[in-house]
Amino acid sequence: MRIVPCVVSLLLCGAGAAAAGPRPLQGLRLDDALRILQRDGLPIVFSSEIVTRRMHVTAEPQATNPRQQLDEILEANGLTAESGPSGVILVVRARPAAPPPAATDAVERRHANATPAPAAAPPPSYSDQVTVKATSDTAAATGATEATLDHGALEASGGALDANGLAAVHAMPRVSAVDDFRSDFSVRGSPYRQIGIVVDGVATPWLQHTVYGRSDLGSVSMLGSESLDHATLQAGAYPRVYDDMLGAQLQLNLREGTRESTRLTGTLGGITTGLVGEGPLGSGGRGSWIAGVRNSYRSWPPGPQSTGNAGFGFADLNAKLVYDVSPTQQASVTVVGGQSTLDRVDELPVAPLATGTEGAALLNVGWRSIVASRTIIRQRVFAVGQDLSATLNTGQVAGGSSNRALGYRAEVQQEVLGGVLEGGGEVSRLSGRRHIEPSGSAAVPFFLNGAWMTHAGYVDFAHTSNRGLSFEVGVRASDSTLVQQHALTPWALGAWRFAREWTITASAGASRQFTDLDAIMGSVGSPVLRPERATHFDVGIEQRLSTRIRWQATLFTRLEQDVLRGPDPVTSLQTASVDPLVPGPYRNALAGVARGLEFVVTPEQKGRLSGWLSYTYAVMQQHDMTTQETFWSDFDRRHTFNAAGMFRIGPSASAGLVLRAASGVPIPGYLDLRNGTLVAGDRLNVIRLPAYVRLDGRLQRRVFSSAHQVTLFAEIVNALNRGNEGLATGIVEPVTGVATGFSRPLVPRQVSFGLTIALSH
Repeated sequence: MRIVPCVVSLLLCGAGAAAAGPRPLQGLRLDDALRILQRDGLPIVFSSEIVTRRMHVTAEPQATNPRQQLDEILEANGLTAESGPSGVILVVRARPAAPPPAATDAVERRHANATPAPAAAPPPSYSDQVTVKATSDTAAATGATEATLDHGALEASGGALDANGLAAVHAMPRVSAVDDFRSDFSVRGSPYRQIGIVVDGVATPWLQHTVYGRSDLGSVSMLGSESLDHATLQAGAYPRVYDDMLGAQLQLNLREGTRESTRLTGTLGGITTGLVGEGPLGSGGRGSWIAGVRNSYRSWPPGPQSTGNAGFGFADLNAKLVYDVSPTQQASVTVVGGQSTLDRVDELPVAPLATGTEGAALLNVGWRSIVASRTIIRQRVFAVGQDLSATLNTGQVAGGSSNRALGYRAEVQQEVLGGVLEGGGEVSRLSGRRHIEPSGSAAVPFFLNGAWMTHAGYVDFAHTSNRGLSFEVGVRASDSTLVQQHALTPWALGAWRFAREWTITASAGASRQFTDLDAIMGSVGSPVLRPERATHFDVGIEQRLSTRIRWQATLFTRLEQDVLRGPDPVTSLQTASVDPLVPGPYRNALAGVARGLEFVVTPEQKGRLSGWLSYTYAVMQQHDMTTQETFWSDFDRRHTFNAAGMFRIGPSASAGLVLRAASGVPIPGYLDLRNGTLVAGDRLNVIRLPAYVRLDGRLQRRVFSSAHQVTLFAEIVNALNRGNEGLATGIVEPVTGVATGFSRPLVPRQVSFGLTIALSH
């Protein structure tokens, strides 16, 4: 397939044509525009903590002088330029003319104090800035349905008793995540396997802690909130430039370290201890480094040791290096890795595990170039791997699994016809191995090995006019040698600001997802499976109120075809020591329809109170084309309410609340209720879990000591002490038909105290 070289060659030819004269800055990411001005001779110094990837040049500067152009593009993003030592120009946050002391934003103080000056105070150890956007005013997200949490929101919404570094993501608008022990979540009725996870431009679902063979133990993300710069969730017909997934996409970007001074931060919480170091790299602030390590000292999931109860310990590492080789060339390296191990005796009645380990890692090397006046080229080489294994108490190997991916990706961005043209391509080699040792003397071990290539290329064009109209269109072409199939996924998004406060958005597009190794080559696999297909439609309206509050309502529809279905759920399930491939063939049997309404409210400006509020009503029904069954999807959750609020108490303390509530999902299987007892039935997915409600609170206060800081915090989880329940693997008694073990209790009310110590040099 020649998608990649053709796309890249076409855009590079356009880049050469652009060298004939200057191009507008409008539409470019702000950090890319600043590097263009650096190349023009301005000695600009800035940090990714201030100039985030979500900032763009929304209007073309009117000035012709580069220094004046700098002032214009910074002002539109709430930033300003100040004179620094040795003639450098420092980019900092713009300060209000005379803010009252109690209303001074913690993030503004941090960025102002980050300026390299003798009297500068060290940056605080936390931030309560929250940014949630349902749509974006930039050409990069014209009419898109998305929400973004920045570094401050990710930290402030996290919890000492929640080992998952993405706890804040579970409370984002449109997200449904109601299993306290899993990092998985669903969006608009799509399961986690249909949601794309992108880490610093690399799509991979493998960076999770878990134990092979014990899915009931849950999972934990290897990414800690202290290492993330921002998280962006896109739903509907967003530009699919990273991966072929049927549902939503979560982009996670690791933050860059500070370029001003060396800093070391240690945290002691209820589950883990962590240490994060960061500082400048090279002379003159040309680069930065940041590295964080985390280690659990308490098993996950937390709970009393008892028969049938087990947990795992884990450790992980996040690191990022960034270095400006020249004003037009920047190199970066991202490393993520971790390992988890079963650390309690597993006492299941059938074939308990003696050991269970899992390890995964990502290495991502990137290079960004500014060429031909206004053209940005990004390249990256990446490698991702995952290994899982388990043994039984008898010493027998229970099973193992491994996954590998090695790839190259290139992107080109250039101004064309008053808009921004972006294109790119990716080629990857993937491989997988499975080893399953079923219990029983007559059982036959199962081995599976496979290797395949994937290729993809995309083109995207975005344009914003001065009349309030903007649009974005694009297409992605991809293929996989595993299934010898190809996919074409177009998208079109638009927005119309017909009044100063009112905007209408609309989007439509397709999505495709290739079948994975297990469904193709396993004992239940089929080599003729087609890619799963979906078509997305969104229509929304938003208003900015005079009170500086933005609300948005969105109607969505998703039509699915050729969705995979494994063997029919059985009425007699046996507890297994591992998670083997279920018997029976996979098939492209399901067609589905998801419809609903989303409502999001968020403040436009930072103040004492920040946060968001969202409500989603959604229904998801599926139909099996072979058996002619119609039933509610496994992830049909009618009502979801997520809210988060952070209140600043003076200049050094804050309090936060996070509320998540949702109606119950079906218990997958042919089950029914008889006199209040769960039994085998003849209808699929008719019995549901109870509604889920969880309220968490957090209070923290900074204590300054010389150039260092200490932050004390207290946290309460499930403050209402509600007896929430999650799904579990159950059994049906063959004689009585009584079904047991299909649900499990989740986290009860817990209180924790901790501290964070930050040392600056």
